[in-house]
Amino acid sequence: MSTVHQKLLALVLLFLPLAAIAQNGQVQLSNESKLSINGKSNVNDFRCYSEHQLQQDSLSYSYHFEGDVIEVDGVSLSLQVDQFDCGRKGINRDFRSALQYKEYPFIHITLNELILENEEDIVPSSARVTIKIAGVEQKYTVPLNAFSSSEERIIVGGSKVLSMHDFGIDPPSPMLGLIKVSDELDIQFDLVIRY
Repeated sequence: MSTVHQKLLALVLLFLPLAAIAQNGQVQLSNESKLSINGKSNVNDFRCYSEHQLQQDSLSYSYHFEGDVIEVDGVSLSLQVDQFDCGRKGINRDFRSALQYKEYPFIHITLNELILENEEDIVPSSARVTIKIAGVEQKYTVPLNAFSSSEERIIVGGSKVLSMHDFGIDPPSPMLGLIKVSDELDIQFDLVIRY
């Protein structure tokens, strides 16, 4: 077996072992993870970084293979809206207000499925997730553009452009409407998963 094949096999066995071996596992999200929500306005672009402490107890999950789909249960992330830093107090205030953080203090992201290119593939190409913002849930397929592993961790990266209107959110209009914020938000992430 080549070194490449050995690494790919180790990746599968460490991240989501084959169904014949086990259907349960545990992972831990590391504080090395990065998540940002990016937007644009007619004045400038903004980037709101997550300043969450993700280190937590291990997440217990279960999974089931269905052809080229891995159904996952038990992997979710809750992010406090007021723990995103957009770089300026005014942008922070507008961002939090638009997401109705006092009534809905968390953004919830739940992993539902990992999608393989085909049944023989072992590296997922996309993930199906449920995102809940301001009390509204939407389901999305998120392309994964990075996937790497080492002996202790796996890094999964991706991005997805969302519409604020999907969640019933009106884009903020600071400065008495002189600044127009785009309806689109680009969520980018690099999750560091320790096992």
